[in-house]
Amino acid sequence: MSTVVLRHPTLPPAQEIEVDAAALPHYTGAGWQQVPAEELERRAELKAQADAEAAVTAAGEVSEPVDEPEQSEPAEAPTEKPARSRVKASEKKTEES
Repeated sequence: MSTVVLRHPTLPPAQEIEVDAAALPHYTGAGWQQVPAEELERRAELKAQADAEAAVTAAGEVSEPVDEPEQSEPAEAPTEKPARSRVKASEKKTEES
């Protein structure tokens, strides 16, 4: 399946869609424009370069243990009262004679 990347002139430039190439006439009739292949190739090159730099950076980093803070009790106890029950108490009262 071959796909194409499209964008619409009334939407932000970064908002693009990828559709099946067979549906291209449908989308172009609605105003969508194909993103130039040169732009897509340049993006792919930049992404590959960034991935390579990230790999080099990750390989150069020494794994050190991370100090995690100990779990402690909250500094202040919650001041909220628990919610009251919505169940009504029995309305019948026993009468004492």
